Amino acid sequence: MQTENEINEPNSSPCQMADTDPAYHGFLPREEVLTLLNTLLSAERAGAKICGDTLQQPEAKPWAHFLEQAKQDEVESCRGLIFSILLLGGHAGTDVGDFYEKCMAIADLPARLQLLDKGQLWVVRKIREALPKISHPGVQTQLREMLRVHERNSGTFSPTDPAMAKQNSDPDS
Repeated sequence: MQTENEINEPNSSPCQMADTDPAYHGFLPREEVLTLLNTLLSAERAGAKICGDTLQQPEAKPWAHFLEQAKQDEVESCRGLIFSILLLGGHAGTDVGDFYEKCMAIADLPARLQLLDKGQLWVVRKIREALPKISHPGVQTQLREMLRVHERNSGTFSPTDPAMAKQNSDPDS
């Protein structure tokens, strides 16, 4: 018989499932999720900086609308990633990814924008691979939104995109 001062501890493992490491259930451990989120954060910072710096170049005028939208989306992704990192009790890094230097080293603007587009696709692939392995619903929601935005933006800078080809051929733009 239990006295009123004794704590009634659960005696079955299902009662304690929420306290187990996500890896026990086949999900990525918290530290791996934080590493992924910080890697994506670094890449998103690079993307935002590439768009912002490219917008300063006069020859980027035909792409200004697309670059501005992509920059805003990258900044918003950074905010969401920082929120997710803090949600998991982690520390958001401050690095700008190496991708920035790779892109900005390309003087030919269409070639730079094609590489930027490949960066969008890299983010799409990373998120698609990770989503089923992440247990936290808040982080999943944020990554799903980021995935949606990157899927929408991928192909934006392709010279084969009709809207882009039209803008690039319009001498008044």
